[in-house]
Amino acid sequence: MAIEISARGKGVSVITLAGHDAGNFLYTQDILDLAATLTTCASDKELRALVITGRNGMFCGGRIGAKGLTRASEVAEDLNAIVKVNTALNALSAPVIAAIEGKAFGFGFGMTAQVDYAVAADSAVFSLPEMSHGLPPLIVFTYLFRFVPYKRAFELAVTSRQISADEALEAGILTDIVPAGGALKRALEVAGQMAAFDPKSMSLLRKFGREQAEVHSKQMSEHAVALMSVMLAERNAAH
Repeated sequence: MAIEISARGKGVSVITLAGHDAGNFLYTQDILDLAATLTTCASDKELRALVITGRNGMFCGGRIGAKGLTRASEVAEDLNAIVKVNTALNALSAPVIAAIEGKAFGFGFGMTAQVDYAVAADSAVFSLPEMSHGLPPLIVFTYLFRFVPYKRAFELAVTSRQISADEALEAGILTDIVPAGGALKRALEVAGQMAAFDPKSMSLLRKFGREQAEVHSKQMSEHAVALMSVMLAERNAAH
């Protein structure tokens, strides 16, 4: 399984993205498994805080979608796996903390941006490489501007350049930076602190805060998928 979950006690659980190859890439089925795992977490009445990390010092090198799809409905189904993760993440009552080592590219970048608290190693690297592959990252754009000013976010997307943890912190993507190798330890410390609060108060804080920040928009996510699916299907059919 590319998605692993373990309980760490006192209401804290850890999801590990155990993807493929050295880049820790996730395929569509892996992303669907992540959405299902998050949905299961949402029904866990004992969960007080959730940490998401990657394996072997690599958070996530990105998503590898299905290839050669020529029907918009097929492309939309493939892309909707991402939306399902975002929806399930947003529906949780417990706060979500990301622990980032290595690369957080594409899907990994998006996960880092939309969690409630993000801890990264000082050696971590972040990128939205989609445009370098001819794929506009519209789903990420449905929430990225809640954290990053438009001009900065547009520049990151259009250049596909890699940025350091320091720049990611300055841009609003990260909460905290720690020495390399210490991201998970720090994330667990934060999770423990959050888990100690009254769960109803924490749930209300998270829900109200995310609603006010408009972190998740079902309507805009569906619109992004519709636009991308038509474009990609037409392009694939032309080839």
